[in-house]
This record gives sequence, structure tokens and C-alpha cells, in this order.
Amino acid sequence: MPYLIKIIALFWLLIGVSIADVVKPALVEISIYSDKKVTVVIDLTLEAAMTGIGTQYKKTTDAPSSTQYDTLRSLTADDLREQFKIFEAEFLSHILLTINEIPRQLTLISAKIDIVGYKKRPRKTLLTYSTQLSKWPKTLSWQYNKAYGDSALRYQVYKEGEYNWSQWRWLRNGAPSDMIDINYPEPMTTMQRMLQFVSIGFDHVIPLGWDHILFIIGTALSSLVWRRLLLLVSAFTLAHTLTLGLAMLGIVEISGRIIEPLIAFSIAYVAIENLLPNQSIKRKSIIVFLFGLVHGLGFASMLKGFKMSSDNFLTTLISFNVGVELAQIVIVSSVVLILFFIKSLNLDYKKIAIIPTSIVIALIGSWWGINRLIG
Repeated sequence: MPYLIKIIALFWLLIGVSIADVVKPALVEISIYSDKKVTVVIDLTLEAAMTGIGTQYKKTTDAPSSTQYDTLRSLTADDLREQFKIFEAEFLSHILLTINEIPRQLTLISAKIDIVGYKKRPRKTLLTYSTQLSKWPKTLSWQYNKAYGDSALRYQVYKEGEYNWSQWRWLRNGAPSDMIDINYPEPMTTMQRMLQFVSIGFDHVIPLGWDHILFIIGTALSSLVWRRLLLLVSAFTLAHTLTLGLAMLGIVEISGRIIEPLIAFSIAYVAIENLLPNQSIKRKSIIVFLFGLVHGLGFASMLKGFKMSSDNFLTTLISFNVGVELAQIVIVSSVVLILFFIKSLNLDYKKIAIIPTSIVIALIGSWWGINRLIG
């Protein structure tokens, strides 16, 4: 009975983790037009910004204002837009756009807010601001409020029919961008871009990707035989790399309403496999490969927000994937080391670690999947 109580307690602890929104960095795009008009488009989770929940929190339930966040998250788009009108002055007071070293006042042009949709996932908001200049801009800088978390910035001098976007600049913990010379922008080297997206890929799994973390833990619990583990991880890597690339090219596209429940049930299935008396590594490898295809589509939904140009598409895709793989290696290595440590104490690691953890992961995956189907 105490054994069962521990499993149930761990299940409810992790359920709180699994249903929490993950706060995503804001994507900021600044466009300069020939009539000296400048627009700033901010792609963000508005409810998080309004409640002071930034990327310093791994999940929204970690924040003291999580109840307020959930209340805003349940509002219709029109109602949330009305709430934002009250908050907007506060929001603008903590972001800073300078052009020619002069702070600029921003005017809201539009606020596009997604419908309520599935409440266990943050919804997207696009805030479009503008400012009119009297002189052609030579320099600009941007700073996003530390309380709102990380942001990624790019800019363009707009010309119809041309792709003029700069490289993305990743700004952590509210750090300001450097002063950007618009006439002579410093190009980002291939190595800088690779390192940037390796970091983004890693962060997307650890600490932000609870779906992926639980799936990899469930897979790593399958065996302590390194050949089997290598086969499973390789099958998963190959699969999600394939669909990530196809989705980014626009060849494959499936609604998140289908992908999200499938990802959740894949977590449950992998964990349930660990509880079966006669496991087939061949069968499990095939299943892991098929579920890897689904997870790759989940990765693509995030990466598409960066709108890569054709000349850096392959570099960005590979770098992001390398970051994901490094995170996977950290997870698998941690699980294996813990199991070997328990085994070295002459304890039954299957009874102590594999079985209870697999039960909890299976319950979480099932719970999450059902919620996503009916949410």
C-alpha cells in the first residue's frame, strides 16, 4: 500500500507539471519603410506578459500569479483584448525602442489574439505597433522587459518583393540589443548562427519540452543494454529529423489538434511498454520511430516562428536538431546513470525505479492525451 501511495503522489505532482503552459520567448520584428514609418510586431504569450510570468519560470504554475494567468487564458479573444487596453500603458513602460539613439513612442495598430482553443497550451498574440520618423533612421536598439523573459529580434528595411530580414538576435533575461547600424549591419557568421540555434534547440527540450523529456525518459528506461538504447534513440532521432525537415519545407502539415494528443499518447505507450513482461526491441523500435515522426511535427510548429530564409534554412535546421540531440543525450545519460547507481547498491532497480516511474509517465501521458482531445 505505501508503494501505491508513493506512485499516486508522484503522479499528481507530475500532473501539475504536465498541464502547465510553458512560457515562450517573444519574437520581435522591426520593419522600416520608405516613408520613414517603423512597425514593431511582437509575437508573444500575452497572458504571461500581463501577469508578469516570463521565461525565468519553467512553467506557468511556478509563478505566484499562475491563477491570474489561467483566468486570462480562459477569456475570449475580444475579452482579453479589452483587458489588455487597461494593461497596455504598463506593458509599454517596460519595453524600449530607440532610433537614432532617441526613445520612440509606440502606437498600437492591431492586436491579433488566437481563440481560446486548447487551454493547456499558450495561445499566440501578435501586437503590431508603429512610430513615424521625421528623419531616416541610422541606428536602432531594442530592449524587452526582464519580467517578460527572453526575446528574439530581427529587423528589415522593407523593399517589396525582396527578403531583407537580418539574422535573429537572441536576447536573454531582458538584455538590450547592441546599437544596430542600419546602413552597415554586422552580418552574423555561420558559426554564430549555428551556436544560436543549437542553444534554442537544447532549450526547447531542457527545460521547456516536458513532452519530449517524458518521452525520452520512458524510452531510456527500456534497457540498460547500450546497443538497444542506441537503436531506440537512433530510430527516434531519424524519425523526428525527417518530419521536422518536411514540415519546415511545407511538404507535410498536420493540425496541432491532432499532433498534440498523439504526442501525449505516445508518451503513455512508451511507458506502458516498459511494464510488459516480454518486450520486443524490434517492435518498440518501430513504435518509437512512428512516434518520432509525430514529435518532429511538434518541433516544427515552434521553429516555423523564426521564418528562415532559403540561404540559412539548412544551417538553422541542422543546428536546431543538434541542440535537441544534445538535450536527449543529457536525459538518457542521466537516466542510465541513476539506474546503474541503484543497481550498484544491489537493489532491484526495476522495482524501485523503472516500474513506478513508467506507471507515473503512462498516467501522465494518458491524462494529458484525454485533456487534449476534449480541451
